[in-house]
Amino acid sequence: MSVNGERILARNIPTQAIYEFDRSTGIAVRYFSSRPVYYTISSVATLPEDIRQILLKLDEKYREFEYRRAEDPEWECPPDRIASTEDETRALDFTDDFYAAHPLPPP
Repeated sequence: MSVNGERILARNIPTQAIYEFDRSTGIAVRYFSSRPVYYTISSVATLPEDIRQILLKLDEKYREFEYRRAEDPEWECPPDRIASTEDETRALDFTDDFYAAHPLPPP
């Protein structure tokens, strides 16, 4: 979402959760009740453009769902809209393998 000298602001596509990563540590903390959960950046490799575009469209799709739920808490997504397309599934599968193959170097 954004990067500055101190932080990386990122959004999880399926959940639309926002994470604020410290650029010096690569760690973000989210609290569930009072329990902290730590998230760590494991790769910063650049995705191929076709995969990136699919993920950006997927992010828009899930963000639209969040907006609809905010406007109408009773709204339910039609099953045919929430199901992943072949391209979305391919892109998500690709990122699993791609980022595992391109980890950050050890500190």
